[in-house]
Amino acid sequence: MELPEGWVWVTLDEIMKKIVDGTHHTPTYTTKGIPFISVKDIRNGKIYFDDCKYISLEEHEILCQRCKPELGDLLITKSGTIGRCAVVDTKTPFSLFVSVALLKPASNEISASFISLAFQSWFQTINVQNDVTGSTIKNFHLIDFRRLTLPLPPFNEQKRIVAAIESLRNRSQNARSALAAIPELCDKFRQSVLAAAFRGDLTADWREQNPDVEPASVLLERIRQERRQRWEEAEIQKLQLEGKAIRDSRWKDRYEEPETPNDSYLSELPQNWRWINIDNLAFVVRGASPRPAGNPKYFGGEVPWITVSEITKDENIYLESTSSFVTEEGKQKSRFIEEGTFLLTNSGATLGVPKITKVSGCINDGSVALLFLGEELKIYLYYFLTSLTQSLRAINQGAAQPNLNTTIVRNIMVPLPPLEEQQAVVKQIQTQLSTIGSVESCVLNDLHKIDYLNCSILAKAFRGELVEQDPNDEPASVLLERIRAEREQQTQGKAKKSGKKGQRTIKAE
Repeated sequence: MELPEGWVWVTLDEIMKKIVDGTHHTPTYTTKGIPFISVKDIRNGKIYFDDCKYISLEEHEILCQRCKPELGDLLITKSGTIGRCAVVDTKTPFSLFVSVALLKPASNEISASFISLAFQSWFQTINVQNDVTGSTIKNFHLIDFRRLTLPLPPFNEQKRIVAAIESLRNRSQNARSALAAIPELCDKFRQSVLAAAFRGDLTADWREQNPDVEPASVLLERIRQERRQRWEEAEIQKLQLEGKAIRDSRWKDRYEEPETPNDSYLSELPQNWRWINIDNLAFVVRGASPRPAGNPKYFGGEVPWITVSEITKDENIYLESTSSFVTEEGKQKSRFIEEGTFLLTNSGATLGVPKITKVSGCINDGSVALLFLGEELKIYLYYFLTSLTQSLRAINQGAAQPNLNTTIVRNIMVPLPPLEEQQAVVKQIQTQLSTIGSVESCVLNDLHKIDYLNCSILAKAFRGELVEQDPNDEPASVLLERIRAEREQQTQGKAKKSGKKGQRTIKAE
């Protein structure tokens, strides 16, 4: 690449007085003392001392004989996470681990901040190449630093470039901070939408336009009848599979009619709505897990195995596939559910997550199934239980293993609107959530643009296009010659001292 007027290509070895890394041996750590800095303590262009380890003053002084960080030096991480840079801006003494390189500029006219930015610009180009090739740099050695060639502008232009990049980065960081706050606002708005939906607020206009709909009380009676009918059908099928003859109707006496719950303590609902618990809407049964876990007798077959991780892996309404399977024997030790079953996770940190299956399979003991729900009610109940997720998790707050047993699930109170209004509620929710999702996608896209912008700023800076050039600036080539001359003079001075010492030694002999 052709450089702007007054710039030169240089190796770091030419413009650094010293390039070294931290100690290659793990020191003896102390509870307090001198900070000992490693890769994790260098991030966002700064050195962080809040979570670092410590060594004794005596060990620090030994390490400083080889590697002594001082004000104005440049640190670059070279192992593990490569390419984090920080200019030392403190007089606080500290030592370095081998994973961090220390670069000391050979002149006050070499800006460590500029070299840091130049290295970042070069390194982001390398990262792009690695993304394309699929290779990964695991270590950056000291010889790699010494051989690295970077563009060097005049000193005054170095300062102008650093100032311009820092100003632009501050602006992009402000934009990033503002954008980063939006997802949390979207979450709050999403919860507000759900809360409004189940108070009836989202469909207030709809109710005015549709005053003569069938009330929820009538719907509830039909649901109860269907609940009993589905239970009887399931019992008949069970008896037939067991080979038992049905001689009379006494088996129907085993059916337990759900009690009407007390709703006097709950908030008032819109006209034609009704508070009802889940027990009146569905049969709640818990999953089961074959033991021991991983036993090939039970696991690795062809029956889909629906675990909590499968249910909670995404925010989709439906579970369309599984990655794990059980055998036919495992199926007998578990709970098999049909396609279209409504599930709710009931234990651990991810309890309270609803999902509707699009596969038949076995559920483990980390979830419960709500059987015999009507299709329309499933979607409505999905969004309602989603709105309760955080409050359900708070039920067992402080417990080592939070759990929603079937009794708790059966007693969850649901604000039930008329069937037609359920559909209107779901439509309103989906419209509002779709808008929120679009906002979140725009935010994510803009955050990617900021990352790209920062990369573009660096690339532009080191093509000489970011700041104006001043023809009165001393060319970098003159600075480079001055550094070489000073280095040569120092080398000759050391040679003379070495020679005199040798002469004295011969004379003494």
